[in-house]
Amino acid sequence: ESPLAVAMPTAIKIEGRSPDARFPFVNDVYEPMQVQHNGMSAFVARGVAPRYLFHTGKGRWVISKVMDDGYKCWAFVKAGDSQSPEQCNDPWTFCDNDNQWRPDPKIRCTAVPASNDMFVQLRMTLDADMRKYGLVEATDLKKLWRRLDFNGNNVVSLAEIDKLVVEMTRDGVWPEWLNSKPALMRAYKKTTLKDGDGDDWVEKEEFHALLLNIFWFAKLWQVFSAIDSSQDRRIDRNEFVAGMSALGLKMTPAEAAQEFQKIDTDNGGMILFVELCAYIRNRVNPDDNAAFDADILGGEHCDTAPYNKLVQQHAAHAHKGSGGHQFATRDLDFGAMAAQSGGGGYPKASFGASTGGLKRTRQETLRTCGDGATLDHHVRPKAMKDFDELEAKIKATAKDPTQLKAMWRVLDFNGNNVVSLAEIDKWVVEQYPLLNHKPALMRCYKQTMERKDEFVHRKEFKKLIVNLFYFNKLFWIFDQCDGDDRRIDVQEFRMVLSLCGVSVPNVEAEFRKLDKNGGGQILFDEFCHYFCARACPEGMTELVDDGFDRSKYDGTEQVLAMASHKKGAHW
Repeated sequence: ESPLAVAMPTAIKIEGRSPDARFPFVNDVYEPMQVQHNGMSAFVARGVAPRYLFHTGKGRWVISKVMDDGYKCWAFVKAGDSQSPEQCNDPWTFCDNDNQWRPDPKIRCTAVPASNDMFVQLRMTLDADMRKYGLVEATDLKKLWRRLDFNGNNVVSLAEIDKLVVEMTRDGVWPEWLNSKPALMRAYKKTTLKDGDGDDWVEKEEFHALLLNIFWFAKLWQVFSAIDSSQDRRIDRNEFVAGMSALGLKMTPAEAAQEFQKIDTDNGGMILFVELCAYIRNRVNPDDNAAFDADILGGEHCDTAPYNKLVQQHAAHAHKGSGGHQFATRDLDFGAMAAQSGGGGYPKASFGASTGGLKRTRQETLRTCGDGATLDHHVRPKAMKDFDELEAKIKATAKDPTQLKAMWRVLDFNGNNVVSLAEIDKWVVEQYPLLNHKPALMRCYKQTMERKDEFVHRKEFKKLIVNLFYFNKLFWIFDQCDGDDRRIDVQEFRMVLSLCGVSVPNVEAEFRKLDKNGGGQILFDEFCHYFCARACPEGMTELVDDGFDRSKYDGTEQVLAMASHKKGAHW
C-alpha cells in the first residue's frame, strides 16, 4: 500500500506571530486532514509536530497540541458562521508571556493551495498511522507512557525508547519497519533538541512529539533505503537520480545534479541520511528553522552547528548554579525525594531543620502547619519497577518461615488463626498500597480459600500472599491497557501480552478462543485464567480453572457474589 495520499484543495497558512512572543511555532502551513472534527475540516501543521487547527464545535477555531474540545490551546479566533478559519473577521487571540489572553493584530490567516509534493503527502499519512496503532487518544498515550517510563520518574532515556520500539515491533503491536536505529536516533535528537527543552531526556510533555518523530523518520529511512541501492548507507549521484525517478520525481540530468548539490552540503560526493532528512524537511516546510538540520546526529561538525550552540548555551544558562541537571542520574527516586525537595529532585531544607530539629507527631504537625505540612509531598504513579522490587521481596518472604509468622501475626491481629476479606483488605491498604486493587483482591481471596467458608486459614497464608501479588500485578498490567472500562479488545490484548512477556504466534486466533460470546471484549477474570494456564509464575501453579463461565459478567461483582456465599462480602 502506497503511503502517499491525494491532497485536498485548500490549506491554511498562519503567519505574523513574532519570534519574541509566546508560541511563535504556530506560524506554519496547516494541511487539510482526511478526517473531520466536530463536523468541520481539520488541519495539521506541515512541520512534523503535534499542532492542529480545528473547530471546537462551540464557536471557535483553535490551534492546539491535540484535537479535543479546544479548552487548552495556544491560540483561538471566534468562528461565527465561518466554514474555514480564513473566513473569520476577528483577530486571533494568544496567551502572552504574562498568561493574559490578548488579540494579536499581526496574525494573518489565509487560504493557500494544498501541496501535492510527495513528501508533504508522506507527512500527511503520519496521523492516520498513529490513529491506526492507537497513539492519538490521551488515554492511549498515557498507558504507553507508563510502560515506557519503567521507573516512574517522568523522563526516559534513548535506551528505554529503543527497548520499547524493539518490544512493540517484536510482538506485532507496531509494524516492523519502525524498528530502525538510524531513524530512532534522528527522532530522539529532534524530540530532545528541537521539540523539547534541549536536555538528554524525553519528558512526558514531549512524548506525543517523540512518537510522531519515530513514525516520520522511520518513513524517511524507508525512502533512503529504497534509493540506497548499494545498501552502504550513502547515496551517490547515480543512485539519487535513479531513486528519485522511481519515487516519481522526474528530473533532467542537470536538475538532478543541481538537487544533489543542494543536499550534499559537505561536497563529499555522497548523501547521508541526515542530509536527506534536511532536504525533505526543507521541501515539506521551507519556512522552518534551517539551522536545526546542521548535523545534529554527531557528524564531525556537530559541536559547531548553530542550533547545537544555541541549545548548549540555553542549557548552561538554565542550569547555572542549580547544582547540576535535575535529571543527572536515572537512578534517583524522585517520589522518595519529593518530601525533601522543592520540585524536580532538588534538595531543600527539611521540616525538622526549619523547626529547630524538633520531632513532631503527625497530629501535631497537621495541627500546627495545616495543609502546609504536606505541601512538598508527591504521589508517584505505580511503575513496573515497583512490582519487580516487591516481587523479589515476596519470593524471599515466602521461603522464610520466620518472616511468614511475623506477617501472619500482623494480619491475624486477634489471634484466631483465620482472617476475613475485610481483614485482608485492611492489611493490604496499610502494608502494601502497591497491591491495593479491589478486583485483584477479590480474585485472590476466592482462589486462596480452600474450605470455602469465607475465611483464609493460617496454612493458606503463603498461598494468599503469592496470589495477592501476582493477581495485582496482572490487574495493574490489564488496567494500563483496558481503556478504563475493565475490558480489553484485540489490540489491547496484544499490548497486555507484550507487557506480560507472553509470545503468541496468532494473537487474533488466541483472542477468539477467549472471547466466547463473540463480543470483541475480554474481562479481567477471563484473562487471569488464560494467563495462568499459559505462563503460570512460580507460586501460582495451583491456580486452575474452576469451570465457571464468566463471559456474561464483568468479573468483579460476580466474584464478590461467589466469595460471599451465605453472609455477604466482608467490606
